[in-house]
Amino acid sequence: MTSIQAIILGITQGLTEFLPISSSGHLVVLERLFHIKSNLSFDVLLHLGTLLALLLYFRAAVSELLRHPTSPLMRRLIAGSIPTFVIGYVFEDAVASAFSNGVTLGLEFVITGVLLLFSESLTARKEVLPRTRSLRRSATNSPSATTLHESLVSYRQAVWMGVAQGAAVFPALSRSGLTISAGLGLGLTREAAVRFSFLLSIPAIAGATAYELVKAPLHVQLSGTLFAGLLASAVVGYLAIRFMMNYVRRANLRGFGYYAAVLGVLIITDQLFFHRFF
Repeated sequence: MTSIQAIILGITQGLTEFLPISSSGHLVVLERLFHIKSNLSFDVLLHLGTLLALLLYFRAAVSELLRHPTSPLMRRLIAGSIPTFVIGYVFEDAVASAFSNGVTLGLEFVITGVLLLFSESLTARKEVLPRTRSLRRSATNSPSATTLHESLVSYRQAVWMGVAQGAAVFPALSRSGLTISAGLGLGLTREAAVRFSFLLSIPAIAGATAYELVKAPLHVQLSGTLFAGLLASAVVGYLAIRFMMNYVRRANLRGFGYYAAVLGVLIITDQLFFHRFF
C-alpha cells in the first residue's frame, strides 16, 4: 500500500464514519475499485484515528463522564453499549464472511438509505416538544452544554440505539446511520440523536479495537504510510463530526439517505449484471 492509498482510505474512514453512509462499506468499495489491499493492523489504526477525533471533539463530555462515572449519561451509554457488544460477539463469524465476499454490500447500503429516509419521514410529521425547542436554542459546544441533549435520551431509546449500533457491524450498514435513524424513530430531535450516536460510538470503537488486539496481538511498526492513514482518519474525522453537529441544526438527513440507497442500487446492478467490481 502506498502513502497516497493510505491517505485516501484514512480520509474515507474519517469522513464516512460520522456521515451516516457507512465507513466500512465505503472502504470495501474503494478496495475493490482500486485494488487496494489493507490489513488488520491498518484497519485498527484507522479506527484509532476516528476514536481520537471523537475524544478530542467531545473532550468536555468525556472529562465529565470520567469525573462522574455513575452519572445518568454514563448509565445510558452503558445501557446502549451492552446490546452492541452482545450482537457484535454473536455475529462475529457472519460479519467476517460478509466482509470477505461482499455479497450483501449493495443490499446493506440500500437498507441504510431506506432507514434514514423512513426515520426522516417520521420526524417531519412530529411536533417538536416545547422543552426540546428550548434545549436546542440554548445548546452550544461549551462544556456547560455537553449534557443538554443527552438528558433527552431515555433508557429505552439508549438500548434501542445500541441494538441498531450492534446491527451495523455488517459492512455497509452505517453505524451512525442506523443509530441516528433509531433515535429519530424513537422521538429524539436530530441534534440529540446525532450527539448521542457519536458518544455511544466511543465505547463501541474502543471496545472493538481492544477485542481485535486481544484476539490477535499486533506488532505494528508505525511507518510513514500507516501514520499518514492514521492522521488523515483523525483530522478528517474531527472535521466530519463538527460538520454533522452543525449540519443537523439546520437541515435534514434525506440527502444521505438518497446517496446510500442509490450507491446500493449501483452495486447490486454490478453484482447481478456486470461483475466488473463485485
